[in-house]
Amino acid sequence: MGKNIFLYDGDCGFCSGLATKLSGLSLDPNIEFKSFRTLSSRELQELHPSLNEKLAAGNVQYIYGNMRYPGFFAVRRLSHSLKGWRWASPILYLPLVPILGMFVMSILKSIRSKVQ
Repeated sequence: MGKNIFLYDGDCGFCSGLATKLSGLSLDPNIEFKSFRTLSSRELQELHPSLNEKLAAGNVQYIYGNMRYPGFFAVRRLSHSLKGWRWASPILYLPLVPILGMFVMSILKSIRSKVQ
């Protein structure tokens, strides 16, 4: 299996708190939770060829093997390994749920500095 890395913005208190909470709930010891701020541009590209600082700053990113999942899709993919939330994973794949999830993520992104 390839790398499994959940990237978040370490300069954002809300994002760091969320990553800490998700890390505590994760049942998969192979998932690394890292602030993208600790990585160079070259290291981001090594994780996934399409990854750069602008993308990482815009949304959380989950690198699962050779796949990159941004924002809502990162949280949805990660939900398969979260203690107490695994049962909800199938719900996140229902029609229209991704649209609602992306909307919620955009709201959180816009107010994250106020929700720390």
